Amino acid sequence: MRLVDLEASFRKLLDDRGSHAEVKSLSEADGVMFLCPKCFVELRGKVGCHSVLCWFEDKVPDTLDPKPGRWKPVGAGLDDLTFVVGKKSNSVLLTSGCKWHGFVTNGDAS
Repeated sequence: MRLVDLEASFRKLLDDRGSHAEVKSLSEADGVMFLCPKCFVELRGKVGCHSVLCWFEDKVPDTLDPKPGRWKPVGAGLDDLTFVVGKKSNSVLLTSGCKWHGFVTNGDAS
């Protein structure tokens, strides 16, 4: 499912408590947030759907939630965003809730 359809936005960390705000470009972002693709399909839309927040490697300390994952992004924006293997896996695994496990590849979360 396309990240833009999941209302994805690039996020900038604001403080050490984990507050964050939307930014317009990958170059200024510390992470990306999007609606969970698994729950979006199961719920047939965004009502009641939770978000997935993925912090980027070397941008946000590993001690900050959500953890333990950190991802290495490549691309020019949301339309071609891809997580590649960096220090850790390129897959996204939610360890609680719906336990979605997927990949962000070429602007898709699947």
